[in-house]
Amino acid sequence: MRNSERLRKLKNYIYENLCEGRKMKTPAPGGDITQFVYDEPKVYLGYFPSRSDRTEYAPEEAVNTAPSILIMPNGGYEKNQEEERFDRYSNIHRPKEMGQSLNVTMLFTVFQDGLRLPGFVDKAVETGEFDLSLIMEGSEDGLLTLMNWMDDAGDLLLSGKFIPETDLSVIEKSMEWGLYSDQKYIADRRPLFHGAYNITFKCHADEYNEEINNLIR
Repeated sequence: MRNSERLRKLKNYIYENLCEGRKMKTPAPGGDITQFVYDEPKVYLGYFPSRSDRTEYAPEEAVNTAPSILIMPNGGYEKNQEEERFDRYSNIHRPKEMGQSLNVTMLFTVFQDGLRLPGFVDKAVETGEFDLSLIMEGSEDGLLTLMNWMDDAGDLLLSGKFIPETDLSVIEKSMEWGLYSDQKYIADRRPLFHGAYNITFKCHADEYNEEINNLIR
């Protein structure tokens, strides 16, 4: 199975189970910080889109990639089979090149613009100016929303352990998660909150090998 097909199937699986039917905050069109809307999260492969859905280039709308999950393939082994401790002590000798692997990072992005305190909207309407002191940025809503979404992803991958219609199986001990960090410090990108899941999948090598057939016969 080709990696392009594996990634397409993984994208569909993640969308159907972690995004479809879910409504999360996203910036309102037009850049009005007094407004937000709810939208269904999107799933992207490899890269965030650099353009809006219109013809003109609009880099200021990059924040509208939230909420989303970005699936980034990080490579893997074309042929590899780690020797297991059980094999050594059971005097079993397996050929080292038996399978492929695919390493993936899933980047979760959540939008949370803080809590608007009383008087914020009134002042904006009356004066046409925003009093940013009336926005409480230090709320935990964005972080908790992100953590809950990532917990759902962990539960999904650990419960199924494989991706339907593919040869991808989850290597449980490879799964690790964390907030987006830079130089070992959590990176503050508010109003966007970023978290990442690193996962390694085992794959089938798709080859006929007489030596392996004789070994398992």
